[in-house]
Amino acid sequence: MGWDSGWRQKMKFNSLRFKAIVLYSVSLVILLALYGWAQFGTARVTEDEVLNNILRYEADDYFNRYDADPDTRLPQMRHMRAFNDPEQLLPEFRAKLPMMRDGVYETSGPFAIPGPDSHNILVRTYPEGDRRLYLVYDASHVIAEHSCSLGSTSIMVIYFVFTAVLGTLLVFFIGKIIFYPLDSLAGKLRAYAPDDLDRVFSESERRDEVGLLASNIQNSFQRVRCFIKREQEFTRDASHELRTPLSVIKGAMELIRLYPESERPEMQKPLDRIERSVTDMEEIIETLLWIAREESGDVAGSTFCLSEAVEGVVQSLHPLAESKNIDLVIELEGDDINTAPKRAFSIVLSNLLANAFNYTPNGSVGVSLKGSVLTVWDTGMGIADEILENVSNPYVKGENSSGFGLGLSIVQRLCDRFGWIFYISNRSGGGTVVSIDFSSTKGET
Repeated sequence: MGWDSGWRQKMKFNSLRFKAIVLYSVSLVILLALYGWAQFGTARVTEDEVLNNILRYEADDYFNRYDADPDTRLPQMRHMRAFNDPEQLLPEFRAKLPMMRDGVYETSGPFAIPGPDSHNILVRTYPEGDRRLYLVYDASHVIAEHSCSLGSTSIMVIYFVFTAVLGTLLVFFIGKIIFYPLDSLAGKLRAYAPDDLDRVFSESERRDEVGLLASNIQNSFQRVRCFIKREQEFTRDASHELRTPLSVIKGAMELIRLYPESERPEMQKPLDRIERSVTDMEEIIETLLWIAREESGDVAGSTFCLSEAVEGVVQSLHPLAESKNIDLVIELEGDDINTAPKRAFSIVLSNLLANAFNYTPNGSVGVSLKGSVLTVWDTGMGIADEILENVSNPYVKGENSSGFGLGLSIVQRLCDRFGWIFYISNRSGGGTVVSIDFSSTKGET
């Protein structure tokens, strides 16, 4: 339960909806930050420009009055001080301003001059050229008096936070609405069992990308279902059809054995080969029929004892071992119970023993069962290194093989079906060793 919850949590954070919401939210916050910075900068520039225009206006007014009356008073304005004597300037300006050209200067911003913060200064030379007018405006008082109680910066921060939160919520709800069909489709896919191919998605009726995706997935499931059905029908029908000629061959072999000529040595070898091939074909057909029934759900699981099942298979194949003069070694330890179909286990062990018998002339074959681990070994010719990795693939067989290359493929297929761990290798002393771990279907003893 914990793993499933963690997996769902990871899926949530890796979903397209989550990524889209996070991406749009981050983009919104960045845009708002840039907008706020631009607004703040615009406000500061506008404020400075207004103050500078005030200084220019006061200077123009003063010099107009000065032309008419040289003794006119200096400009007077709240928060602004006027000087025409450098010695009356603030100490911070006294050394710098007299050396400046005529113009407007600020003590804040990218082109600030030294001096107290938030001051705007105008410098202009008198018409006679013998002295200069200095207008010093303390802008800090204006900002404090004309801003709201929280200050312009606080207002900008509150505006930014409010807009960001509201925008993120809108993005979240809009994203939820937009991605709802895709989330619904993903939820249905997670809820269906892997072998449930009769799936119909209501999203396939949509006329958008989600509808196209749902329709393609639904069609793919239908094609897979038809393919599996055709495979099962072919396996079942082909197996049934092959039984008839095999029965004819088997009957013919029984009739041939009745003739005295069949006892001749030169006839024994080909007749034995034909009988062995018929037996192999019967086993393969029976296996294919069982697999077809199992995949279609017609075969129910069962509970059986592994050691008893091993003894049953060994007993049925014991005549084959005797005919080949093979020493059969049996080691059984434990009475583990398994919940897989007993027929599947019998097919696996029968194929392994049949291979061991066929490739071990006048040698030994061993069957070892320890708990839920089955091992089959032989002292035969082994498997060529170039095909060892692919020996469990269909139709892969050695040069000396007289079979069809399906035995180990069937074993591998059944192991994959029930989660059994299958391993095959060559023995150091010669021959082959195969191990299968049946723990995945182990039952309670």
